[in-house]
Amino acid sequence: MLYKNLLVAYDGSEPSQEALVVAKDLIGDTPDATMHILSVIPLGAVGVGVESPIEPIGSVQQIFPDIQTYEALLTNAKQSTIDSVREQIEDVLKELQCQVTVQAVAASKPAAGICEYAEEEGVDMIVMGCRGMGALRSVLGSVSYAVLHQADCPVVTVK
Repeated sequence: MLYKNLLVAYDGSEPSQEALVVAKDLIGDTPDATMHILSVIPLGAVGVGVESPIEPIGSVQQIFPDIQTYEALLTNAKQSTIDSVREQIEDVLKELQCQVTVQAVAASKPAAGICEYAEEEGVDMIVMGCRGMGALRSVLGSVSYAVLHQADCPVVTVK
């Protein structure tokens, strides 16, 4: 069975690159299919390395002077991530017949960002890498474990 609307959660890691290869096989040569490549930007990473006009107090996170500054930084972070992902995956996906969409979302938790995007886009399946950290990591909680439990569609994890 070939899928017509797949989501690949991509973070540049080796498992996510393997997930991309598996997704490529699952979607086949269907021209009317769509493969969504999604990277999640942690909200706490937005603005890291940017000089703040406001001095931090103790261990308080960086504060932005206004919402426009924050939105501009977020837009830049998303576009930079999209450009980087496109560059990383262009060789793997160059022969695909389907539509490929590369997106980046900001979320406080990566699993939530992946599941929300999947629901909004009505994807048939999520394909993602799993680091294979063993039982201890699954008790503590991993992104793939959380997506497996939160997603409303089938999830394939790839090592």
